[in-house]
Amino acid sequence: MPRNKPPLDHALRTLGLIPRLYRWAMSSVQANHLGRELSLRQLGVLYSLRAGPLSPGQLAQRQRVTPAVITGLLDRLEQRGYVRREADPEDRRRLRLVLTESGQEVSQEVRQALAGEMAAQFASASPTELKELDRSLDLLERALAAMEARAPTPPETNPDDDAEAPPARAPRRRSTKRR
Repeated sequence: MPRNKPPLDHALRTLGLIPRLYRWAMSSVQANHLGRELSLRQLGVLYSLRAGPLSPGQLAQRQRVTPAVITGLLDRLEQRGYVRREADPEDRRRLRLVLTESGQEVSQEVRQALAGEMAAQFASASPTELKELDRSLDLLERALAAMEARAPTPPETNPDDDAEAPPARAPRRRSTKRR
């Protein structure tokens, strides 16, 4: 009779699947030329904004990059018509980032293509296996929701961090002439 695995084994196995899933998704996007020639980081920004508008500071935190990196990504995405910067309706001094219709389309195309590839792999599973998978995914979603609820909140951000900073000026050079 097989012994049940302890929860730690399941947790370690699950944590091992996450980077594998990420690597597969990223290599599939690149190999299949999904995402209309967008970089993986740019696609990550679009995916983050699918849930709704974010401030530049919130987006930087979510993407785990600096505000300067986000500004560069946003500049390129805005030029291509995928993202729009808007004044926050509650505080017009602050910016919020919104996906355009094109941005929504390209992120949906990538999601559908990846889901299709994964669904093709599940097509050979038996109905019993698919039921087990569904129950396992429910358990994983509950566990993630509980962990997210207990997770420490990110440090408070200064509202000014969410506004786009003007470009830094080059330092003035001192004249070498003597007066």
